[in-house]
Amino acid sequence: MITSRKNGNFSSFQLGSLDRSPYDIKQYWTPERKNAAIPVPMEMMPDGLNLPEGEGSGPATDPEQADLSKMPFTACGKLFYTMDGRDFVASGNIFMQRNMLLTAAHCIQNKKSGNLAENFIFEQCYTGEQSSEDFTFKTVALKENWYLEKNVTFDYAIAILDKNSDFGVPLRYSIDPNIMGRTVISMGYPTQYFDGAQMMFVKGSVTPRKDHWIMAGSKMGPGSSGGAWVLEDGITAVGVSAYVVRSGKEIIFAGSPRFNDDFDKLYQYALTLM
Repeated sequence: MITSRKNGNFSSFQLGSLDRSPYDIKQYWTPERKNAAIPVPMEMMPDGLNLPEGEGSGPATDPEQADLSKMPFTACGKLFYTMDGRDFVASGNIFMQRNMLLTAAHCIQNKKSGNLAENFIFEQCYTGEQSSEDFTFKTVALKENWYLEKNVTFDYAIAILDKNSDFGVPLRYSIDPNIMGRTVISMGYPTQYFDGAQMMFVKGSVTPRKDHWIMAGSKMGPGSSGGAWVLEDGITAVGVSAYVVRSGKEIIFAGSPRFNDDFDKLYQYALTLM
């Protein structure tokens, strides 16, 4: 049973019941199901940005494997979930509180139908064979505008987990708009590397476009949706991988909604759901 609640421009969904306990969800995710889960296909992702052909072209950066003993990587993990009867993978991050998770909204709610995903399980510091801890979701919160407007500006979500993390320091966040040109670490589980079994990262500089941050040349790819963009201090998130940016037919950028007052208000709302 899913119980929904609305408060102004926010929606929250309380998940789970006696017929679907954390134990049941963990039993659902057999090794075979995890291996068969796929990234969200392009048609289910938010529409990205399109630039004039040739603009922003340049060399792409191959991701490196993350050291899971160091921040910000200890806060990151792989997210498994079911949406409309299909099993998917994405990325997420322990965030602000030890039982709070940051990810992309399109990993929570279908932008076309409004249907909510289910069977959420977050595997912190996932390595393909094991993780430091696993968590199910109690509640998720997102901006109503995500579904109503189908707008990438609101492609972020915050979940309350079923328990506190014992490992790693939660990421914090910044809504400072003055980070243009600063180096940002983008991390997550792109499936084209190690079949999505290892956390990867790239470093790049960010550029503002409207209400978005874009990173040139990132090759993180499918599966990294929801992975945080973190400043080089290793703890301050300024975005999440959410969509692609095209120049003509070529994918040249990764894109993130810009954290701003709307994001801050969502976090304050999520605190009321603890």
